[in-house]
Amino acid sequence: MPASAPVLFSIGEILWDQYPDRRLLGGAPFNLAAHAARLGFASYFISAVGQDEPGDEALHRATELGVDMTYTRRHPSWPTGIVDVTLTNNGQPSYHLRRPSAWEEPSLSACQSAAIQALRPAWLVCGTLQQTCPMARATRLALPGIPLFYDVNLRPGFEDPATVDELLRAATVVKCNDAELEWMTRELSLDGDPAESLLRRYPLTALCVTLGADGCRLHAHGDTVWEKPTAISAIDTVGAGDSFSAALLHGLTHQWPLDQTARFANALGSLVASRRGAIPDWTREELYTAANLQ
Repeated sequence: MPASAPVLFSIGEILWDQYPDRRLLGGAPFNLAAHAARLGFASYFISAVGQDEPGDEALHRATELGVDMTYTRRHPSWPTGIVDVTLTNNGQPSYHLRRPSAWEEPSLSACQSAAIQALRPAWLVCGTLQQTCPMARATRLALPGIPLFYDVNLRPGFEDPATVDELLRAATVVKCNDAELEWMTRELSLDGDPAESLLRRYPLTALCVTLGADGCRLHAHGDTVWEKPTAISAIDTVGAGDSFSAALLHGLTHQWPLDQTARFANALGSLVASRRGAIPDWTREELYTAANLQ
């Protein structure tokens, strides 16, 4: 990794996606970290795995994917996370999360927090799910001053308005889908246009709303762009949103024009949705071709 590579820290769940016929490493914040590593970030992950065979395998696989796991601990008693995944005929997933799981209790020592700050990260990334857990929230708060990318990414049973409001207040950039925007409109009592209301109420520099097959709307610097991706046949949408987020951060980090950033994020999300698994193989060459970039 070049010394000039932007540094990204993702904090969240790492777990095994258990399909009826296979098991794949996942967890939305981990998926993002893995795709970010492939895009050229120095990518680190903060979490916990169990002292078990799935934990050993998770750490080995994560390292193969280019994610630095220095700050992922071995939990003394809880097992490595597993989520049971069922796909509909059009590739849409449903999840059953097994708990308690190690990812619920990450921790950092004071020395580790100082070492992370010394790396001057470009981004700290989190979602809602893990941040409803007290130790995860404390771990995030031990890393003040790092620009926060918050992927709302609501999961059934973890839709906590107080947690979402706190993370929106801490965030620099927020990503959500249209259903999550509707949820925030209702639960946070947003007035008028929901996106504009979020941007007025919270100290965000950018807001991205994903629209499924209709692409995304990206709001930043007083401008809004809407980019629609090329139509694809979705096979497995698990991880597509996480790869989209990694590509979005790539464009924002390099200060690309908004339309180019949105097109790039759409292209990676579509590539991943057209293949099996949350972290399928893809190359930067095919990504740039899909995004119409040289």
